[in-house]
Amino acid sequence: MSINVVPKHFRFLQDCSINGVFIEEGFLSKLVYAGSFSTLFINIRCDVAYTLNIYKCPTADESQKTLFYSKTQDAGIQMARKFAIPESFFSVEIVNTTTTAGNIFLNTSVSVATQFDCQTFLNSILSIEDNTNLVRISNNYEVDLVRGIHSSFEKINIQGILRSNPATEETIGLGADYKYTGNGEASVVLSSANDSFPAGTGARLFRIQGQDDNGDEFNFIYQVGAGGTGVNMTSINRLTITDVGSLTHNDGDITITADGGAIIGKMLATKNVSQFAYYKVPANKQLIVRDIHIAAYSPSGKIIVYEFDPSTNIQASIGEFLVTTSYQQLSYTLDGLITAGKVLKVNYVPTAIAGDILINVNVNAVLCPTISAF
Repeated sequence: MSINVVPKHFRFLQDCSINGVFIEEGFLSKLVYAGSFSTLFINIRCDVAYTLNIYKCPTADESQKTLFYSKTQDAGIQMARKFAIPESFFSVEIVNTTTTAGNIFLNTSVSVATQFDCQTFLNSILSIEDNTNLVRISNNYEVDLVRGIHSSFEKINIQGILRSNPATEETIGLGADYKYTGNGEASVVLSSANDSFPAGTGARLFRIQGQDDNGDEFNFIYQVGAGGTGVNMTSINRLTITDVGSLTHNDGDITITADGGAIIGKMLATKNVSQFAYYKVPANKQLIVRDIHIAAYSPSGKIIVYEFDPSTNIQASIGEFLVTTSYQQLSYTLDGLITAGKVLKVNYVPTAIAGDILINVNVNAVLCPTISAF
Protein backbone atom coordinates (compact mmCIF):
# COMPACT_ATOMS: atom_id res chain seq x y z
CA MET A 1 0.00 0.00 0.00
CA SER A 2 1.38 3.39 -0.98
CA ILE A 3 2.22 5.74 1.90
CA ASN A 4 0.21 8.95 2.49
CA VAL A 5 -2.55 7.93 0.08
CA VAL A 6 -6.12 7.43 1.29
CA PRO A 7 -6.70 3.66 0.86
CA LYS A 8 -10.15 4.01 -0.72
CA HIS A 9 -8.67 6.25 -3.42
CA PHE A 10 -5.80 3.95 -4.41
CA ARG A 11 -5.12 0.22 -4.49
CA PHE A 12 -1.97 -1.73 -5.28
CA LEU A 13 -2.91 -4.94 -7.13
CA GLN A 14 -0.74 -7.82 -5.97
CA ASP A 15 -2.48 -10.29 -8.30
CA CYS A 16 -1.48 -8.20 -11.35
CA SER A 17 2.10 -7.53 -10.24
CA ILE A 18 5.29 -9.56 -10.29
CA ASN A 19 8.80 -8.77 -9.10
CA GLY A 20 11.62 -11.25 -9.56
CA VAL A 21 12.23 -14.06 -12.03
CA PHE A 22 10.39 -13.84 -15.35
CA ILE A 23 10.06 -17.39 -16.65
CA GLU A 24 9.97 -18.37 -20.33
CA GLU A 25 6.25 -19.12 -20.10
CA GLY A 26 5.52 -15.52 -19.12
CA PHE A 27 2.94 -14.15 -16.69
CA LEU A 28 -0.88 -13.98 -16.77
CA SER A 29 -2.96 -12.57 -13.92
CA LYS A 30 -6.48 -13.55 -13.05
CA LEU A 31 -9.36 -11.19 -13.77
CA VAL A 32 -9.43 -8.39 -11.19
CA TYR A 33 -12.44 -6.21 -10.36
CA ALA A 34 -11.76 -2.50 -10.80
CA GLY A 35 -15.22 -1.06 -11.40
CA SER A 36 -14.92 1.36 -8.48
CA PHE A 37 -11.80 3.01 -9.93
CA SER A 38 -11.07 5.32 -12.86
CA THR A 39 -7.43 4.88 -13.80
CA LEU A 40 -5.13 1.89 -14.25
CA PHE A 41 -1.38 2.37 -13.67
CA ILE A 42 1.21 0.02 -15.21
CA ASN A 43 4.93 0.32 -14.38
CA ILE A 44 7.17 -2.33 -15.92
CA ARG A 45 10.80 -3.10 -16.64
CA CYS A 46 12.18 -6.42 -17.87
CA ASP A 47 15.68 -7.49 -18.89
CA VAL A 48 14.35 -9.64 -21.76
CA ALA A 49 12.07 -8.57 -24.61
CA TYR A 50 8.36 -8.93 -23.92
CA THR A 51 4.81 -8.07 -25.00
CA LEU A 52 2.40 -6.46 -22.55
CA ASN A 53 -1.26 -7.39 -23.09
CA ILE A 54 -4.16 -5.93 -21.09
CA TYR A 55 -7.53 -7.64 -21.33
CA LYS A 56 -10.90 -6.12 -20.43
CA CYS A 57 -13.99 -8.05 -19.40
CA PRO A 58 -17.55 -7.04 -18.42
CA THR A 59 -17.87 -9.93 -15.97
CA ALA A 60 -15.66 -12.38 -14.09
CA ASP A 61 -16.10 -14.92 -16.88
CA GLU A 62 -12.72 -15.49 -18.59
CA SER A 63 -14.44 -16.49 -21.84
CA GLN A 64 -15.78 -12.95 -22.29
CA LYS A 65 -12.49 -11.09 -22.05
CA THR A 66 -11.09 -9.24 -25.07
CA LEU A 67 -7.77 -7.58 -25.80
CA PHE A 68 -7.77 -3.90 -24.86
CA TYR A 69 -4.12 -2.94 -25.29
CA SER A 70 -0.92 -4.53 -26.58
CA LYS A 71 2.66 -3.25 -26.65
CA THR A 72 5.88 -5.04 -27.59
CA GLN A 73 8.97 -3.71 -25.86
CA ASP A 74 12.72 -4.32 -26.06
CA ALA A 75 14.72 -5.54 -23.08
CA GLY A 76 15.77 -3.05 -20.42
CA ILE A 77 13.29 -0.30 -21.32
CA GLN A 78 11.33 1.24 -18.47
CA MET A 79 7.66 1.72 -19.40
CA ALA A 80 4.99 3.52 -17.37
CA ARG A 81 1.46 4.00 -18.69
CA LYS A 82 -1.92 5.17 -17.42
CA PHE A 83 -5.21 3.95 -18.87
CA ALA A 84 -8.84 4.81 -18.35
CA ILE A 85 -10.38 1.61 -17.00
CA PRO A 86 -12.62 0.36 -19.84
CA GLU A 87 -14.76 -2.28 -18.09
CA SER A 88 -15.41 -3.75 -14.65
CA PHE A 89 -12.73 -6.47 -14.84
CA PHE A 90 -9.29 -6.66 -16.40
CA SER A 91 -6.22 -8.88 -16.42
CA VAL A 92 -2.56 -8.33 -17.26
CA GLU A 93 -0.41 -10.66 -19.38
CA ILE A 94 3.34 -10.43 -20.01
CA VAL A 95 4.51 -12.64 -22.88
CA ASN A 96 8.19 -13.59 -22.94
CA THR A 97 9.13 -13.10 -26.62
CA THR A 98 12.53 -14.72 -26.12
CA THR A 99 13.59 -18.27 -25.28
CA THR A 100 15.29 -17.34 -22.01
CA ALA A 101 14.16 -16.39 -18.52
CA GLY A 102 14.99 -13.00 -17.03
CA ASN A 103 14.15 -10.57 -14.26
CA ILE A 104 11.02 -8.45 -14.22
CA PHE A 105 9.59 -5.54 -12.26
CA LEU A 106 5.82 -5.14 -12.81
CA ASN A 107 3.71 -3.00 -10.50
CA THR A 108 0.01 -2.54 -11.20
CA SER A 109 -2.38 -0.28 -9.31
CA VAL A 110 -5.71 1.51 -9.71
CA SER A 111 -6.93 4.93 -8.59
CA VAL A 112 -10.13 6.94 -8.52
CA ALA A 113 -8.18 9.96 -9.80
CA THR A 114 -8.46 10.91 -13.48
CA GLN A 115 -4.94 12.29 -13.59
CA PHE A 116 -3.28 13.74 -16.68
CA ASP A 117 0.19 13.21 -18.04
CA CYS A 118 2.61 15.93 -19.15
CA GLN A 119 3.07 14.18 -22.48
CA THR A 120 2.11 17.16 -24.63
CA PHE A 121 3.93 19.91 -22.79
CA LEU A 122 6.37 21.50 -25.24
CA ASN A 123 9.38 20.50 -23.14
CA SER A 124 8.29 16.89 -22.57
CA ILE A 125 10.23 13.99 -24.08
CA LEU A 126 7.39 11.53 -23.51
CA SER A 127 5.20 10.29 -26.34
CA ILE A 128 1.48 9.61 -26.45
CA GLU A 129 0.76 5.90 -26.45
CA ASP A 130 -1.79 4.30 -28.75
CA ASN A 131 -5.06 3.24 -27.12
CA THR A 132 -4.40 5.07 -23.85
CA ASN A 133 -7.43 7.15 -23.01
CA LEU A 134 -6.10 9.97 -20.84
CA VAL A 135 -7.18 13.39 -19.70
CA ARG A 136 -4.14 15.54 -20.44
CA ILE A 137 -2.96 19.06 -21.04
CA SER A 138 -2.25 19.52 -24.74
CA ASN A 139 -0.92 22.01 -27.23
CA ASN A 140 -2.48 22.38 -30.64
CA TYR A 141 -2.86 18.87 -32.06
CA GLU A 142 -1.15 19.85 -35.33
CA VAL A 143 1.89 21.11 -33.38
CA ASP A 144 2.14 17.82 -31.52
CA LEU A 145 1.98 15.91 -34.81
CA VAL A 146 4.83 17.96 -36.26
CA ARG A 147 6.86 17.23 -33.12
CA GLY A 148 6.27 13.50 -33.69
CA ILE A 149 5.06 12.62 -30.21
CA HIS A 150 2.04 10.60 -31.37
CA SER A 151 3.69 7.22 -31.85
CA SER A 152 1.52 5.89 -34.72
CA PHE A 153 0.23 9.14 -36.19
CA GLU A 154 2.30 11.19 -38.59
CA LYS A 155 2.00 14.67 -40.08
CA ILE A 156 2.11 14.46 -43.87
CA ASN A 157 2.80 17.49 -46.06
CA ILE A 158 2.39 16.74 -49.75
CA GLN A 159 4.30 19.62 -51.30
CA GLY A 160 4.70 20.32 -54.99
CA ILE A 161 6.32 23.17 -56.89
CA LEU A 162 5.94 23.79 -60.63
CA ARG A 163 8.45 26.18 -62.18
CA SER A 164 8.10 25.57 -65.92
CA ASN A 165 5.08 25.22 -68.15
CA PRO A 166 4.31 21.63 -69.18
CA ALA A 167 2.92 20.88 -72.61
CA THR A 168 0.31 18.46 -71.21
CA GLU A 169 -1.23 17.51 -67.88
CA GLU A 170 1.25 16.41 -65.25
CA THR A 171 1.53 15.81 -61.52
CA ILE A 172 2.99 19.01 -60.12
CA GLY A 173 6.77 18.75 -59.76
CA LEU A 174 7.04 15.21 -61.19
CA GLY A 175 7.44 15.97 -64.91
CA ALA A 176 4.79 13.33 -65.73
CA ASP A 177 1.29 12.31 -64.72
CA TYR A 178 1.62 9.73 -61.93
CA LYS A 179 -0.53 6.74 -62.95
CA TYR A 180 1.78 3.84 -62.15
CA THR A 181 0.05 0.48 -61.61
CA GLY A 182 3.01 -1.92 -61.84
CA ASN A 183 5.46 -3.30 -59.28
CA GLY A 184 8.86 -3.62 -60.97
CA GLU A 185 12.34 -2.73 -59.77
CA ALA A 186 13.01 1.00 -59.71
CA SER A 187 16.02 2.57 -61.41
CA VAL A 188 17.91 5.84 -61.02
CA VAL A 189 18.39 8.10 -64.07
CA LEU A 190 21.01 10.85 -63.81
CA SER A 191 21.45 13.91 -66.01
CA SER A 192 24.89 15.03 -64.78
CA ALA A 193 28.15 13.11 -64.43
CA ASN A 194 28.99 15.32 -61.45
CA ASP A 195 26.38 13.46 -59.42
CA SER A 196 28.23 10.28 -58.47
CA PHE A 197 29.53 8.27 -55.52
CA PRO A 198 32.04 8.53 -53.90
CA ALA A 199 33.88 11.59 -55.23
CA GLY A 200 31.44 13.56 -57.41
CA THR A 201 31.30 17.32 -57.04
CA GLY A 202 27.49 17.14 -56.94
CA ALA A 203 25.26 14.65 -55.13
CA ARG A 204 26.97 11.58 -53.67
CA LEU A 205 24.30 10.08 -51.43
CA PHE A 206 20.56 10.61 -51.23
CA ARG A 207 17.71 9.22 -49.16
CA ILE A 208 14.76 7.47 -50.80
CA GLN A 209 11.48 7.15 -48.91
CA GLY A 210 8.41 5.46 -50.33
CA GLN A 211 6.44 2.22 -50.63
CA ASP A 212 7.37 -1.13 -52.14
CA ASP A 213 5.18 -3.56 -54.08
CA ASN A 214 3.66 -4.88 -50.82
CA GLY A 215 2.66 -1.41 -49.70
CA ASP A 216 5.33 -1.44 -46.98
CA GLU A 217 7.27 1.74 -46.32
CA PHE A 218 11.01 1.90 -46.97
CA ASN A 219 13.66 4.45 -46.11
CA PHE A 220 17.27 3.99 -47.17
CA ILE A 221 20.38 5.82 -48.36
CA TYR A 222 21.36 5.30 -52.02
CA GLN A 223 24.88 5.71 -53.39
CA VAL A 224 24.45 7.95 -56.41
CA GLY A 225 24.93 6.10 -59.67
CA ALA A 226 22.74 5.19 -62.62
CA GLY A 227 21.07 1.78 -62.58
CA GLY A 228 18.77 -0.42 -60.55
CA THR A 229 18.00 0.18 -56.89
CA GLY A 230 17.31 -3.45 -56.02
CA VAL A 231 13.87 -2.50 -54.66
CA ASN A 232 10.47 -2.98 -56.29
CA MET A 233 8.95 0.46 -55.75
CA THR A 234 5.42 1.59 -56.48
CA SER A 235 5.75 5.14 -55.19
CA ILE A 236 8.19 7.68 -53.79
CA ASN A 237 7.32 10.01 -50.94
CA ARG A 238 10.52 12.02 -50.78
CA LEU A 239 14.07 12.23 -52.13
CA THR A 240 16.66 14.10 -50.07
CA ILE A 241 20.36 14.70 -50.72
CA THR A 242 22.42 13.60 -47.69
CA ASP A 243 26.02 14.01 -48.96
CA VAL A 244 27.48 16.31 -51.61
CA GLY A 245 30.75 17.45 -53.11
CA SER A 246 32.06 20.98 -53.64
CA LEU A 247 28.91 22.13 -55.50
CA THR A 248 26.85 21.58 -52.29
CA HIS A 249 23.85 20.37 -54.32
CA ASN A 250 22.83 17.88 -56.97
CA ASP A 251 24.16 19.18 -60.28
CA GLY A 252 21.48 17.64 -62.48
CA ASP A 253 17.98 16.21 -62.30
CA ILE A 254 17.73 12.86 -60.49
CA THR A 255 14.80 10.75 -61.67
CA ILE A 256 13.43 7.47 -60.30
CA THR A 257 11.73 5.29 -62.90
CA ALA A 258 9.82 2.05 -62.56
CA ASP A 259 9.39 -0.67 -65.18
CA GLY A 260 8.39 0.68 -68.58
CA GLY A 261 10.14 3.96 -67.80
CA ALA A 262 7.28 5.30 -65.67
CA ILE A 263 8.47 8.26 -63.58
CA ILE A 264 7.68 7.79 -59.89
CA GLY A 265 10.09 10.29 -58.35
CA LYS A 266 12.11 13.33 -59.36
CA MET A 267 14.50 15.80 -57.78
CA LEU A 268 15.30 18.84 -59.89
CA ALA A 269 18.87 20.11 -60.33
CA THR A 270 20.28 22.19 -57.43
CA LYS A 271 17.21 21.65 -55.19
CA ASN A 272 18.56 18.92 -52.83
CA VAL A 273 15.02 17.72 -52.17
CA SER A 274 12.10 16.46 -54.24
CA GLN A 275 9.01 18.67 -54.64
CA PHE A 276 6.31 16.62 -56.37
CA ALA A 277 2.70 16.50 -55.28
CA TYR A 278 1.52 12.94 -54.85
CA TYR A 279 1.35 10.47 -51.98
CA LYS A 280 0.45 6.79 -51.90
CA VAL A 281 -1.04 5.51 -48.64
CA PRO A 282 0.99 2.60 -47.16
CA ALA A 283 -0.48 -0.76 -46.22
CA ASN A 284 -2.47 -0.84 -42.96
CA LYS A 285 -2.68 2.95 -42.89
CA GLN A 286 -5.19 5.59 -43.89
CA LEU A 287 -4.70 9.23 -44.79
CA ILE A 288 -6.90 11.98 -43.42
CA VAL A 289 -6.69 14.84 -45.90
CA ARG A 290 -7.43 18.10 -44.07
CA ASP A 291 -6.93 20.92 -46.59
CA ILE A 292 -4.93 22.15 -49.56
CA HIS A 293 -3.12 25.47 -49.89
CA ILE A 294 -2.30 26.91 -53.30
CA ALA A 295 -0.16 29.89 -54.32
CA ALA A 296 -0.17 30.19 -58.10
CA TYR A 297 0.87 32.38 -61.01
CA SER A 298 0.21 30.86 -64.42
CA PRO A 299 -0.52 31.94 -68.01
CA SER A 300 -3.73 29.92 -67.78
CA GLY A 301 -4.53 26.47 -66.47
CA LYS A 302 -6.33 24.29 -63.97
CA ILE A 303 -5.13 22.59 -60.79
CA ILE A 304 -6.93 19.30 -60.11
CA VAL A 305 -6.78 17.22 -56.91
CA TYR A 306 -7.32 13.53 -57.66
CA GLU A 307 -7.92 10.36 -55.68
CA PHE A 308 -6.31 7.60 -57.76
CA ASP A 309 -6.72 3.84 -57.25
CA PRO A 310 -3.83 1.92 -58.89
CA SER A 311 -5.67 -1.40 -58.42
CA THR A 312 -8.43 -0.31 -60.81
CA ASN A 313 -6.66 2.51 -62.69
CA ILE A 314 -9.57 4.79 -61.77
CA GLN A 315 -9.08 8.36 -60.65
CA ALA A 316 -11.66 10.90 -59.53
CA SER A 317 -11.41 14.64 -59.05
CA ILE A 318 -12.01 15.92 -55.52
CA GLY A 319 -11.13 19.56 -56.19
CA GLU A 320 -10.51 21.82 -59.22
CA PHE A 321 -9.11 25.37 -59.34
CA LEU A 322 -8.53 27.75 -62.25
CA VAL A 323 -5.29 29.73 -62.08
CA THR A 324 -4.17 32.72 -64.15
CA THR A 325 -1.65 35.57 -64.17
CA SER A 326 -3.62 37.16 -61.37
CA TYR A 327 -1.53 35.83 -58.47
CA GLN A 328 -3.78 33.67 -56.32
CA GLN A 329 -3.59 32.20 -52.84
CA LEU A 330 -6.30 29.65 -52.10
CA SER A 331 -7.15 27.41 -49.18
CA TYR A 332 -9.64 24.59 -49.66
CA THR A 333 -10.95 22.28 -46.93
CA LEU A 334 -11.21 18.64 -47.97
CA ASP A 335 -11.58 16.60 -44.74
CA GLY A 336 -11.47 13.36 -46.71
CA LEU A 337 -10.22 9.84 -46.03
CA ILE A 338 -7.89 8.02 -48.44
CA THR A 339 -7.51 4.31 -47.72
CA ALA A 340 -4.43 2.08 -47.99
CA GLY A 341 -3.09 1.57 -51.52
CA LYS A 342 -4.75 4.64 -52.99
CA VAL A 343 -3.02 7.82 -54.10
CA LEU A 344 -3.68 11.50 -53.53
CA LYS A 345 -2.15 13.62 -56.27
CA VAL A 346 -2.32 17.22 -57.46
CA ASN A 347 -2.07 17.81 -61.22
CA TYR A 348 -1.76 20.86 -63.42
CA VAL A 349 -3.52 21.07 -66.79
CA PRO A 350 -2.23 23.92 -69.01
CA THR A 351 -4.56 25.83 -71.31
CA ALA A 352 -1.82 28.29 -72.31
CA ILE A 353 1.89 27.52 -72.23
CA ALA A 354 3.55 30.85 -73.10
CA GLY A 355 4.82 32.92 -70.20
CA ASP A 356 6.12 32.53 -66.67
CA ILE A 357 4.65 30.07 -64.21
CA LEU A 358 5.17 29.38 -60.50
CA ILE A 359 2.78 27.16 -58.59
CA ASN A 360 3.20 26.02 -54.99
CA VAL A 361 0.77 23.52 -53.49
CA ASN A 362 0.78 21.96 -50.04
CA VAL A 363 -1.69 19.34 -48.88
CA ASN A 364 -2.07 19.12 -45.12
CA ALA A 365 -2.78 15.53 -44.05
CA VAL A 366 -2.44 13.05 -41.18
CA LEU A 367 -1.31 9.45 -41.64
CA CYS A 368 -3.14 7.15 -39.22
CA PRO A 369 -3.18 3.45 -38.43
CA THR A 370 -6.29 1.59 -39.48
CA ILE A 371 -8.91 1.41 -36.76
CA SER A 372 -7.78 -0.95 -34.03
CA ALA A 373 -9.30 -4.42 -34.00
CA PHE A 374 -9.27 -4.48 -30.18
